Amino acid sequence: MTDTRETIVEAATRTFAKHGARKTAMADIAEAAGVSRQTLYALFGNKDDLVAATIHYIAEKNFARVEEGLKECRSLEEELDVYFTRTIVSSFELIEDSDDPEDIMSGHSEAGREALEAVKQKHTKLVSRLLTPYKNQIEASGHTVSHLAHFCVTCARGFKYSARNKRDLNALLKTLKTSVLIAAAAPRRRDVA
Repeated sequence: MTDTRETIVEAATRTFAKHGARKTAMADIAEAAGVSRQTLYALFGNKDDLVAATIHYIAEKNFARVEEGLKECRSLEEELDVYFTRTIVSSFELIEDSDDPEDIMSGHSEAGREALEAVKQKHTKLVSRLLTPYKNQIEASGHTVSHLAHFCVTCARGFKYSARNKRDLNALLKTLKTSVLIAAAAPRRRDVA
């Protein structure tokens, strides 16, 4: 991504997060990015293209942060904590103060919805990778790695949109993590009192 393109996507991300795509004009994004509308339209044909680009941009940044965090993990529990914190919780924080969270959650347009679906597939692939070492245990519990990963991602992403607040989100994610660990029969670390 070129510097100008990245500057525009970052400005669009901030603007969409605050006001929603529906209430944001391309002129608002050009101003926030410090570029002309002509430059903006030359790089992104329309707002729908920019919405899709911001979805992919946020996801790639989050996935890079997950990969960095996974290097320090010693258990599936820690890996799930990193995944949830650096994808679901960080996205929740991005939309928490939005004027139009429904617009953000819906993807705004067909291009945005397609981008959200592509990102969901990447989430599922990542979680499948985390669960694969526990394949035998997962199958013994009556599931498959791909089904459990799909379940985990679908629930976590749904929680991001339905949680009342960050505390509620964290409680929901903790319950989901426990369920996944039970299905994977992965050892849990003991909390020290």
